[in-house]
Amino acid sequence: MFDPLLWKKTEEARAKVNKVPFYKTLSMEMISIDKKGAVLEIKGARKHRNPWGKVHGGVLATIIDSSCGLSVWPHLKQNEFVTTVSLHVDYMSPAHPGDVITARGKLIQQSRTLARAEAVITNQDKKIIAKGYATFVKTPLNGANKLKIR
Repeated sequence: MFDPLLWKKTEEARAKVNKVPFYKTLSMEMISIDKKGAVLEIKGARKHRNPWGKVHGGVLATIIDSSCGLSVWPHLKQNEFVTTVSLHVDYMSPAHPGDVITARGKLIQQSRTLARAEAVITNQDKKIIAKGYATFVKTPLNGANKLKIR
């Protein structure tokens, strides 16, 4: 389990986040995190390709979801974590194997129980690949979520 205040220790947070097995499977890496947002990166590789040889849209959706979720982390209370309840992605341009895919997420709105963040994905040439946003429910670390989501 992550210490909710770990994000303040940037290098320690990066090391811990980048050891998450799912992130390692996708070769996704958190580059930075602070109150302004989170930056994640994937270097497009063969394993990320769709049948047409481009980076699969699911990979792009994943880096948007992750950069949005991590951008909420610095704004959580000591006893909270978040779970994605909705994710929306608009694809602008294909990403290619070999591209450095960077997602910059930032918190845009929050209430007592929900947080909303947005992210923009660019490649190494600063071309916009995709944009998206996610809504998260805040959940206590020490118990089940009392909100009913249907």
